Amino acid sequence: MNYKILCVDDEQIILDALDRLFRHVGYQYILTAHSGELGLGILENNQDADVIIADEKMGNGMSGSQFLKESMSFCPDAIRIQLTAYSDSDILVEAVNEAKIFRHVRKPWNNKQLVQIVQEGLKQRLLKRRENQRLDKMTRAAKYYRAESVRLKKENQELASNLDQLQESIGQTASKTNQSFLDTLLFTMQYVNPTLWQHSRRVGKWCRLMADAVVEDGQSSMAFPADFLEMAGVLHDIGKLKFPESLWRIPVVDLSEDQKKQVSMHVEDGLWLIRRMPDEVRKILRKPIRQHHERRDGKGYYGIFLDQIDDWAQIIGIVNDYDNFRFSKLHGGPLGPLEVIEKMKEDVYSSSQQIGKYNERFFDIFENLSTNISDEELDRTESVELPSIQDVTSGQILAEDLYTVKDIFFLARNHMIESSDIEKMRIYEDEDNGVRNIWVQSSQE
Repeated sequence: MNYKILCVDDEQIILDALDRLFRHVGYQYILTAHSGELGLGILENNQDADVIIADEKMGNGMSGSQFLKESMSFCPDAIRIQLTAYSDSDILVEAVNEAKIFRHVRKPWNNKQLVQIVQEGLKQRLLKRRENQRLDKMTRAAKYYRAESVRLKKENQELASNLDQLQESIGQTASKTNQSFLDTLLFTMQYVNPTLWQHSRRVGKWCRLMADAVVEDGQSSMAFPADFLEMAGVLHDIGKLKFPESLWRIPVVDLSEDQKKQVSMHVEDGLWLIRRMPDEVRKILRKPIRQHHERRDGKGYYGIFLDQIDDWAQIIGIVNDYDNFRFSKLHGGPLGPLEVIEKMKEDVYSSSQQIGKYNERFFDIFENLSTNISDEELDRTESVELPSIQDVTSGQILAEDLYTVKDIFFLARNHMIESSDIEKMRIYEDEDNGVRNIWVQSSQE
């Protein structure tokens, strides 16, 4: 075995006995010294010694304890064994505390026991070294991972910041795209059927108010922002643009079965009209548009019932009927707000009778909402078409982009009209290129 053992004793016979013992069991590198001073000299050139064995009493020189203590400066990891013929506890305690003695061995020793002590010490030192290596590796790994954690945290913060900026940019782009498409549909609706356009705008506004009220009520199951519910409300009847003009003059109660079937197709026609909207938006709007005529008792267009009906569709169904009863002659209107609410209460779903159209929870929220918001408040940003430039006044706000009859862009939507704008309109009119389709917001705060 390649372990290096130093034996220190002032008696040569002891040194010879130790040399023979360790060589006999396989240790080949045995060093000996007759005193502590000589032992330290040997260690100075053999600082890789593995085992140091020293007698406690060695003539007039330094004691074994003192030698073993000073040997630590050369071989801090060596296994130190003290040979002694004495049992002085103070000496033993001092040796353990100051010289880091592994074991005390009484003279005369048992050869087998001494060899086992050396082997045990070497084994423990090996285990300790492995443990130290493991701890050192763990410490270095911990330092590395701490540094990596700091680096990754910084990178994550930068990525999060970049992602927020990207999402904001995408959101703004998507919002502009959706709004642009929505404006196009509303623009078409506005000119094809102003009555439908006004109805749809009001339903959209009620839907936004309902979305906020449902959240405040703590009963929200909304999976998307209120903006989308407002959009669904605005577009819920977009399919009616495909109605023949004659169908718009027939009261609902006078419709034939074929005409009722034709009316029911407007939900599918609406889905067809929004097919060019971005997929993620179209998927959100699909159920509210398709199911807003369903009833809780299953007697709607498609026979869907109770909670199979989309929440948004149930809200739109309530708001749609309310607005029709309030303002549409074809639906038995116009009626006052309280009169409409009382009329609709008769069709709130009863779980005991399993009859009714409206979701009771949503209806209660809407009833409370409708009693606190007047028509004027709801219509505050509705727009009206002015017959001519003689009706235009300073301070009015354009509800739509303004073009001349020769399709030249003049003023943008949301522009506040000034006296200079009116003067230019008159100049254009004198040149047979007057402005057309002047839509302004009906009132401003």
